[in-house]
Amino acid sequence: MAKTATLLALTAAFALLGCEDVVDELEIIRPVRYVVVEGSDAATQRTYSGVAKAGQESRLSFQVSGQVLSVPINVGEVVKKGQTIARMDPADFALQLQNAQASAAQARAQERNAKATYERTRALYENQNASKQDLDADRTAYESARAGLESANQQIRLRQRQLGYTHLKAPEPGTIATVDIEVNEYVQAGMLVATLLAGEQIEVRVSVPASIIRSIEKGAKALARFDSLDGRELEGTVTEVGVASVAGATTFPVTVRLTEGQSLVRAGMAADVTFVLADTTDGPKYALPTSALGEDRSGRFVFKVERTDDPALGIVHRSAVEVGQLLSNGVEINSGVEPGDLVVTAGVSRIYDGLQVRLPPKPGSEPANVAPTVQNEQPAANAPETP
Repeated sequence: MAKTATLLALTAAFALLGCEDVVDELEIIRPVRYVVVEGSDAATQRTYSGVAKAGQESRLSFQVSGQVLSVPINVGEVVKKGQTIARMDPADFALQLQNAQASAAQARAQERNAKATYERTRALYENQNASKQDLDADRTAYESARAGLESANQQIRLRQRQLGYTHLKAPEPGTIATVDIEVNEYVQAGMLVATLLAGEQIEVRVSVPASIIRSIEKGAKALARFDSLDGRELEGTVTEVGVASVAGATTFPVTVRLTEGQSLVRAGMAADVTFVLADTTDGPKYALPTSALGEDRSGRFVFKVERTDDPALGIVHRSAVEVGQLLSNGVEINSGVEPGDLVVTAGVSRIYDGLQVRLPPKPGSEPANVAPTVQNEQPAANAPETP
């Protein structure tokens, strides 16, 4: 009886061990989170940050240096064409004008005297009472005096213009965005006095990398998102595409003119502008979440899921990929995936090539995942470490 009891106990123990093995094996087959690679539109969009500005932004300044006498405008004020923006003390320029006028009067007298002398000498020369040398000398003196008078008159016109420059006026109707000087301040010629925003069209200017600039075309549609307007998105059109980088940078300026919401947006508001890129032969193809990428000594890779006869199960296979830029909706994938591939997006470091995993129900029972937007994602895999 004792021997029989021992055999029964051993049999029960082996049975329990066998059950644990089955349980362990079943626990290995776990659900994975994945996305379905579908089409190429996901990676043909790029989003860049920019700032809204008026269709025309004028940085007003004096063309002469001097002391500010008055600044009769304020920030936010609407001004008319020709309205005074600022005045400079004109006293010095008025004196310079008077000096130029006096010099011109002196030059006019000299010119008149030289002309009379030349005419007398010419008459004497015609009667053979003066030499050719005297005639040439008086003619030269007259021409020199006439040139001096013209120069003096030019000085008068110059001083008059400089005197006019002391009165800075609005070149067209608009709104004052900034006032950068104070009364009694001494300003240099060209120093910013005020910024005038003119025009009804609102534009957003962004900087685009060199690798993307050729894919953006003038007239293309764009979408500008403003966080300051509770995330509202406004449509726009590309009006300017830079052909040269600015100030030695590696980016190119692109201007998008908004076609709606002009009354909502103010100059200076930050915006995220999304472009739909034109097709290029070597352009981006797909986008995947960053969590789908793995990297080791062999390079970057993803794990694709191959469906089996059992629709609830699949086998993962490693696939090398070539990545591009980091996008707002994932990572650009230039090669290594195709439309319809199921790509694991979580637990990449804990799975290995050939591992069996559990898949979510077939499409139709619940929404399918589509790259790069991840929806209805399943729990991450909990597979053994990669050997």
